[in-house]
Amino acid sequence: MGNGNSKGLSVNAKTIILLILFLDVGFTVKMIHKYNDMKDAGFVREKTFAENMEKRVMKAFGSPEEALKLVEDASRQKDDAEKIAADLRTENADLKSKNRQLAEEIEKLKH
Repeated sequence: MGNGNSKGLSVNAKTIILLILFLDVGFTVKMIHKYNDMKDAGFVREKTFAENMEKRVMKAFGSPEEALKLVEDASRQKDDAEKIAADLRTENADLKSKNRQLAEEIEKLKH
C-alpha cells in the first residue's frame, strides 16, 4: 500500500476513512434534522390542539372561567350525592341493626 517511503495509511485508506466519517456525520445530521422537524411538528400539533380546545370552550361556555365553574359545580354535586348515599347506607345499616334487635326480643318473648 503506497510507496515504501510513506508511513501510515495509503491514500485509498484515507479516502475510505473520510467517506465513512462523512457518511456517519451525514447520517447523524440527517437524523438531527429529522428529529427537529418532528419536534417542531409536535409543537405545532400541541399548539393547534390547545387553540382548538380554547375555541371550543369559548363557543360552548363563553369563557374558560365558565367552563371551570361548571366543572366545579358538577364536582360539588357529585360530592354531595356521595355524602347523601353514604348517609343513606349508614341509616340503612342502623335500621337493619334495630330490626335484628327487635327480632331477637320477639324471639325471647315467645320462649
